[in-house]
Amino acid sequence: MIETKQLQYLVVCAQLRSFSKAAEALYTTQPNVSKVIRMLEDELGFSVFVRQSRGITLTARGQRVYEYASRAVENIEQLKSFSRMDKGEELLASWNPSSWMASCFAAFYQEHRQEDVCYHVMTAGTEEILERCQAGKDDIGFVYVLDEQMPSFQYRLECAGLIFQELKRTKAYLYFGKDHPLAGKSGIGEIALDEVRLVQCYEDEYTLGRRMTEETDRISPTDRMKISVITNSDYVMNELLGKTDLGNVSGGYLSREKESRGYPGYSLYGEEEPILFGCVSRQGETLDGWAEHYLEFVRSRLQE
Repeated sequence: MIETKQLQYLVVCAQLRSFSKAAEALYTTQPNVSKVIRMLEDELGFSVFVRQSRGITLTARGQRVYEYASRAVENIEQLKSFSRMDKGEELLASWNPSSWMASCFAAFYQEHRQEDVCYHVMTAGTEEILERCQAGKDDIGFVYVLDEQMPSFQYRLECAGLIFQELKRTKAYLYFGKDHPLAGKSGIGEIALDEVRLVQCYEDEYTLGRRMTEETDRISPTDRMKISVITNSDYVMNELLGKTDLGNVSGGYLSREKESRGYPGYSLYGEEEPILFGCVSRQGETLDGWAEHYLEFVRSRLQE
């Protein structure tokens, strides 16, 4: 009978293309990895790897087995997450990289630091957050979505069995570091947008400022800018804004719109508020436990 351990070893070996590297990743020895894979091959009745002097590669049949094994291993991890959620002592949440959300979570933790809770919090792009919520890896996710992206976003939610609660609308800003040569302008009209280079937090279908369709007559200011760096790290973001010629497009500071996170900010659409900030959760499931506590905390912070 095929064991979970054999599938896990297969997946790691296939990804690293080396028994020795897989042994390091799995905290075991190369002979043990080879033994487990050999037992799997005996069970299947065919080889899943071609052994070469420079490493290993999947056979044609092995590639098919790997695809099934990857899904099986992922499902096992999901089952583990369901087991953790039943204990009611964890917060499983994710959100787009955001200094406001980081500050909000730090305040939430400080308020509940005496509670016996384990927090699993991740920053990710919108697509990954949807996948995590759909798979049960997170109970709740917080995202920023452009108003013009909502038709596509709603369709994606329906397909995944998810719902979106709008919590607040905000403006779209182009930010620069304090010492950036464009930081002293009085408004967006004084900036040559085709000369602006950006650092963005992530790149997927719902990246802020991304044009959703070529059919619209509206030309977004971001269409003229060039993305030079993509990162999900606030540390990298802040370093680049403070020390380079890069800018960033993001939403306004949610609870105090006039604060631009310490950086000069220029509204891309005047007084319009085209960015929706809200939370994603699974359809038909009522939020409870720490996910509900955190959502209410975020709501309260948005009112400050």
